[in-house]
Amino acid sequence: MDDSGDTPIPERARELLAGMRIGYLATSRRDGDLGVVPVGVVRDGDVLRFSSQAATEKVRSLRRDPRVTLCVPDPGDVTRYVEVRGVADVADDVDRVFVNWIAREFMGLDEYPHESPTVRRVVVTVHPRRISMPRVHGG
Repeated sequence: MDDSGDTPIPERARELLAGMRIGYLATSRRDGDLGVVPVGVVRDGDVLRFSSQAATEKVRSLRRDPRVTLCVPDPGDVTRYVEVRGVADVADDVDRVFVNWIAREFMGLDEYPHESPTVRRVVVTVHPRRISMPRVHGG
């Protein structure tokens, strides 16, 4: 995908997106309903990435319709969050390089431990088009 359309992530959002964060990914499902699932998100410059097993509904949804919204709450202040609207691309995680990097970087392990190494994984890259950081009303 051409990254030239990526919206730069503002500094205050970069701070909230430091390290590994849990975000809530909204996708459009086959039946037209929206699906929302938690994903472990890492910022890589002005894109966000997460790993997924290839054979999931979210990956099938992303391949069909790459539009996404990703909401990442501030773990230290429940009234703050960053919302990223954009498009996602899905690429094979050849030799599980990305998921094993996550294991080394954030878990202190050489390999991702929660499944057989034979499970096929993908890397999902979210290309931001709109970014907002409102506060929860009343916060």
